[in-house]
Amino acid sequence: MGEEMELDKIQKPGKFKILMVDDEENILSSLKRLLFDEDYEVFTTTSGLEGIEVLKENDISVVISDQKMPAMMGTEFLAKAREISPDTVRIVLTGYADAEIAIEAINKGKAYAFITKPWDDPALLLTIKNAVERYGLIRKNTHLTEFTKKQNEELKKWNEKLEFCVQQQTFHLKKQNEELKELNEKLGKNLKDSVTAFSNLIELRDKTVGSHSNNVAAISAEMAKRIGLGPSEIEAITIAAQLHDIGKIGIPDMTLSKDFGELTCEEMEEYQKHPVRGQAAIDFIEPFRPAGVFIRHHHEWHNGSGFPDALKGDKIPVGSRIIALADLFDRALGGNPEPRAAEKAFNKVQSLLGKRFSPDLYPVFQEVEKERISRMAPISGTYEVEMSLMNLTPGMIISKKVVSGTGLLLLGKGVVLDEGNIDGLMRRARIDPLKTGVYVWSEESRGRI
Repeated sequence: MGEEMELDKIQKPGKFKILMVDDEENILSSLKRLLFDEDYEVFTTTSGLEGIEVLKENDISVVISDQKMPAMMGTEFLAKAREISPDTVRIVLTGYADAEIAIEAINKGKAYAFITKPWDDPALLLTIKNAVERYGLIRKNTHLTEFTKKQNEELKKWNEKLEFCVQQQTFHLKKQNEELKELNEKLGKNLKDSVTAFSNLIELRDKTVGSHSNNVAAISAEMAKRIGLGPSEIEAITIAAQLHDIGKIGIPDMTLSKDFGELTCEEMEEYQKHPVRGQAAIDFIEPFRPAGVFIRHHHEWHNGSGFPDALKGDKIPVGSRIIALADLFDRALGGNPEPRAAEKAFNKVQSLLGKRFSPDLYPVFQEVEKERISRMAPISGTYEVEMSLMNLTPGMIISKKVVSGTGLLLLGKGVVLDEGNIDGLMRRARIDPLKTGVYVWSEESRGRI
């Protein structure tokens, strides 16, 4: 705003200064009378030397100089005036209508106008006014140029500061994103560990099924991957598989100990509540809600005769259909990877295709389960060895499920040990000591599996 005020001041006539140089006093008097009614500050000198001093000490807008003067000609004076004050508008006044003088004044002094004596007052006055206006424009342009240069320098500094701030902010954001990623990974791991803990507690409710929930989860997760489901749906299916029997916690022990066909009507009614109860139980945890839907429908049948909602065919969520296959097969297998037991379990599932299970999922299920059984079953001629926790090494394969002293499942059969689960076993053993060592396939058998 201060800059604009200065520019406005330059354009006000009262601020302009006129210097007139002539060795004749009467000429100077005539010029002063001509400008008497104009709002200019007028300076007069009778020699070029005096005029130079005035130029050095004042901001002269227009200088009017006679050509023929003693000691210093007008053209010479104007040339020096140009050096001292380049923006000052220069006018030559002479009694000689000589073209050479005009050319010299223009070339040396860069004169704006060439006026001959005697002059026409209105014409001279108009020339002076135009010269003043030209000076104002020159100064304004100069000031704007300087102002723009200054602004550009400030803008450059601001850009440098901004770039530095952006770099700093980018660094902080990157660091925060890394911390957030690390936190999310920890939260994800904690979530998985929590699900595993819940699953193990469910297993304690019915010890006859061994590591059933974890087995169902392993089968279901692999099937979900192979049919091309996305990461979030695979995660939801895995959680649902591990917790699919969580609703059974409210069922009496007597009811759970019976085969399905032995249940009374009242017991059957209570039993059929467990999928809904399971969904309701985990609905309090927002990330578990998609898994809750799969839990609710894992007892629906392909032909619509299941419970709790009698859904049919593709109306049953694919996660529920996958879990249903894995659930029945693992119970039928009973943890026995022998070929005859596996064949019997596969036959049971096949007998229910199109009735209870989706036929389109069976090929993928069969492929996944055969691979899992092959990892569980010992190769002919191998044997298992009981190892102390201190002697476990990454790469060893668990040959028998590992349970804590109080019966909590720690690792299932067929698990390949790594540093993480070895550390986990040792940590949990300090809390709830194992009653036996850990059974693994011998070094000889591992080389062949």
